Amino acid sequence: MRGKKVTWGLLALAVILLLGSTLGSTRAALTYYSENYVAEITVSQIGVTLLENDEKVSSRDYNDNEWNESSNREGAGAVSGVLLENMLKEGEKLALNKEYPERLAVLNSGSIDEYVRVRVYRYWMKEENGTKRKVTTLAPSLIDLNFVNEDHWIVRPFDTEEGERECVELYYKGILPAGSMTELFADTIRIDGSLSSAAKVEVNGSTITTTYQYDGVEFHVDVEVDAVQTHNARDAIRSAWGIDASALGILQEDVE
Repeated sequence: MRGKKVTWGLLALAVILLLGSTLGSTRAALTYYSENYVAEITVSQIGVTLLENDEKVSSRDYNDNEWNESSNREGAGAVSGVLLENMLKEGEKLALNKEYPERLAVLNSGSIDEYVRVRVYRYWMKEENGTKRKVTTLAPSLIDLNFVNEDHWIVRPFDTEEGERECVELYYKGILPAGSMTELFADTIRIDGSLSSAAKVEVNGSTITTTYQYDGVEFHVDVEVDAVQTHNARDAIRSAWGIDASALGILQEDVE
């Protein structure tokens, strides 16, 4: 049993559609993945839940030799979850530069301690000729998810060197005990007002046409959570996440 590991993850997606001054909300599929684990290892209730503004978005828990999965998406069972569903009040339109509450944290919903990693993806999409494609001319940083509690969450160094990366990796510092919740890793979300300055102006006689780059564009926020058991954690984390946990500063003493 020594040296084995269990690791798995959950992914919650949020999509907001920007159409000039209008706003629409689109639900996106939630996918899960799990690495194969050694059958002779008995793992009692390893689990994790993603929380948004104190509400469960999605969870995945191992209990009685099977995965129990659930989400906040009605009628979708465990296969999907939705972020930012209540970002706007009924009839409210999205305002650039306005900060909206987006308090994100992780709950250890299992019965064993674990190490936690969060991966946040921010990107833009637009439908063209019936196909959605990524918009590379709009920077991910325009989707300003405000990361907090840097004394408890460590951003992987390469993510601090280049602010335009689509993915930001955050590692919870130390062990998250069973039944405990992490400190927030984000508290607000804002669409940078400089988005409105990205425009193409065309002059045709006395007619001036201004086309904003965000016309018809969606912004996406995906949050993926992974958990690794604490047994033989240094090797387990290196194998699952490809990092040196001691060098990064997230490792507590191994729990046998």
